[in-house]
Amino acid sequence: MKPARTRLLPAARRAQLVDHAIACFAEHGIARATQAQVAARAGVSVSAVYAYFRTRADLVDAVLAAVAAAIVDMVTGALATPAPMPATLARLARHTADMARDQPDSVRVWLDWSSGVRTDVWPQFLALQQRLQAMVEAVLVADATPDRRSRSAARLFVGGAHTLALMRFEGIGDADLALFIDQMVGGVLAALARDGA
Repeated sequence: MKPARTRLLPAARRAQLVDHAIACFAEHGIARATQAQVAARAGVSVSAVYAYFRTRADLVDAVLAAVAAAIVDMVTGALATPAPMPATLARLARHTADMARDQPDSVRVWLDWSSGVRTDVWPQFLALQQRLQAMVEAVLVADATPDRRSRSAARLFVGGAHTLALMRFEGIGDADLALFIDQMVGGVLAALARDGA
């Protein structure tokens, strides 16, 4: 005998569908995932998905907003404990690598999103990148005034975070990840200290 289905409140059902959609987008890609795939994964009718997301664009927006929120939450958590700048950057890098292990579907969507240069989701990706770069730059400049050097160093760090996620999916071991993090932080600090801003 099948267990009775529990009826979810609309907000909980929507959140559940977004979670299933993230998994579908991670598996099939942002450009190819469909409402039918989400419905099948969630065990609901396609019309139930359409009840919450009237168009595919609405579903894409919800997935990307959830992925962006998860990444920003990870960064915020990593930056919550005050520490010297190198230690803070290393902690943030480790949290990024850990997110690729602990929330692989969200990170896979982020990586796929980063390659959508010619798609209508690109402006949303750029907005997320700019937010992440601003969060990192705030660590780099502390009480100083941001400048070209700090903006460039923040871009370098966020790009390195992208590479860390790729390395985690490649199966690179912890010792090599730690070495990359040391080199990444050292490179960011060297870029920040370089003359000629």
